Amino acid sequence: MKIDRWILASALQKSIRRGLKDEAIDVAVALHAVDAEYAWRRLRVIAFEDVGMGNVEAVASVAAIAGRQQLRGALGDLQVYVGRVQSLTAAVKDRTACDLLSWIGCAPESTGFRAAILSAPERWEAIAMDRDSPMWQRASALQFLAGFAERAGAGWRTVTRANPNAVKRVLDALEPHPLVAFSVLRGKGTESLNVALLFAHLMWRQANRRPLVSREAELQSPVRIGGVIAPSFCMYTRVGLRALRLFLHRDQELRGMLGRAGASDSFKTLGLLLFQVESGLLDRVEDYAPAVRVCSERAELAQFGVTDDAASAALRMLLREHLPILNCTRREAFKAYLTEMKSSGGSA
Repeated sequence: MKIDRWILASALQKSIRRGLKDEAIDVAVALHAVDAEYAWRRLRVIAFEDVGMGNVEAVASVAAIAGRQQLRGALGDLQVYVGRVQSLTAAVKDRTACDLLSWIGCAPESTGFRAAILSAPERWEAIAMDRDSPMWQRASALQFLAGFAERAGAGWRTVTRANPNAVKRVLDALEPHPLVAFSVLRGKGTESLNVALLFAHLMWRQANRRPLVSREAELQSPVRIGGVIAPSFCMYTRVGLRALRLFLHRDQELRGMLGRAGASDSFKTLGLLLFQVESGLLDRVEDYAPAVRVCSERAELAQFGVTDDAASAALRMLLREHLPILNCTRREAFKAYLTEMKSSGGSA
């Protein structure tokens, strides 16, 4: 499979989310061959982002071995990698930790709260432990305690430095499942998903109902382009970016609806909607915190001016209807990508 690691990584994540074992294994082997260390880093993020409390044993097993290159080599790195991919693919999925972080990053009330406590590090530990405070406030405080960096241009800017002893005290006080505590401590390098997992666990533990929602049947026969499933070409890959721009340029009806909905950036709004409709679909999920997911989706769209739930629902419905058109533009963009790679003498 001679395509770049960004498409392969995206294909791996989308295949795991959808429970597509054969696709996930094929892509995992290809990605590992291109860059084994990157493959492990990406798998660690996938474990926390998409599996989470759905199967904390699978998450912990990835966290335990992802950074141990010598041990992986002794055991057979590729075999261990494929085994972890299989366990994540077969697991029940859960994106609550990621949804919580997305809401924290977008909601105006979170922005104000974080700015207020940033200059008061002596309060962080108490807030993280406070069972009467909202989970998002507690997660923000522990995020600062664990060490927080934010994107700045092409790099990262350190906002707070880690206080490992304080993090351990918080874990001791809250008494999470041992594998959750282990994952929090070993999950560095996942953009705070390890921190959010703790609070997803607390919500999971408090939930009165944890219904299992299955979409396995509708996700089993995805469209394939260039050997990978179509959702792999998302806006975070070069081919997906080109396809989405072409799609938006050509779809006058969609552009009109985005404008009437108040979208300040039609392209980024479309990318978020596409994630909600297609890229973020999970095969089986324990739906114990639906309010977190809904609030996260609202807050993300509100960043770009779309604040009406009815307008958001109408946009998602139209996008579902137009997915075959989008896939045609993805094929077109993929062909152009292959041609460019061939003409430049590179490997596609």
